[in-house]
Amino acid sequence: MSAASWIAFGWVLFAGSHMVLSSLPVRSKLIARVGEKAFVPIYSLVAFATFIPLVWVYLAHRHAGAVVWNLAAAPGVRQLAMLLAVLAFAVIAGGVLQPSPALVGSKQAWGARGLTRITRHPLFMGIALWSLSHLLINGFLTDVLFFGGMLAFSLAGAAHQDARKRATEEERLGQFFAESSFWPFGAIIAGRNRLIWRELPWIALVIGAAAAVGIYALHPWAFAQSLSQ
Repeated sequence: MSAASWIAFGWVLFAGSHMVLSSLPVRSKLIARVGEKAFVPIYSLVAFATFIPLVWVYLAHRHAGAVVWNLAAAPGVRQLAMLLAVLAFAVIAGGVLQPSPALVGSKQAWGARGLTRITRHPLFMGIALWSLSHLLINGFLTDVLFFGGMLAFSLAGAAHQDARKRATEEERLGQFFAESSFWPFGAIIAGRNRLIWRELPWIALVIGAAAAVGIYALHPWAFAQSLSQ
């Protein structure tokens, strides 16, 4: 198979195993058989075993295959991609420091606050933004498949998590779901919430943004140049 085919197959394998193991019927049966403490390591092991080869194949075949698009040549696209990447790292760092109560393993119950007033899934949305930033400036087939797959999986994974949590933890997360939204700013636009600036994890946001700038500075040395470079 070609590198592009392997990347597509890798996403199917990773996403498929991820969704199946976290689906209610399979997850419930496994937890009943091995216990929740054993389920988490098994779930993580399968995730690593399928994701690491996917990344390895992509890194060995960056910027390969047909050119799907060359958006990086358009004025302002590179700057937009950099802005999205900085925002993505900031949101990811904020989502780690101020985690959503809907994340796997969380047992706490509270309403939307800080970043979750903006989106129910800061971590997933941060990864989606990061993927989108790379899609804009990397138009070879392997790039589009890898980053497009990551973008699709981030959104599908968040939606899948929502469905499972609504079915199993409505009592704990009812208020949170009512006050938050899947898409950024959805609940605020709908009038179900409002942005409170002081609640945002500013230290994490700044650290994440600074990390993005640092990684961008090292990017030409660490990785192959993108399509237009």
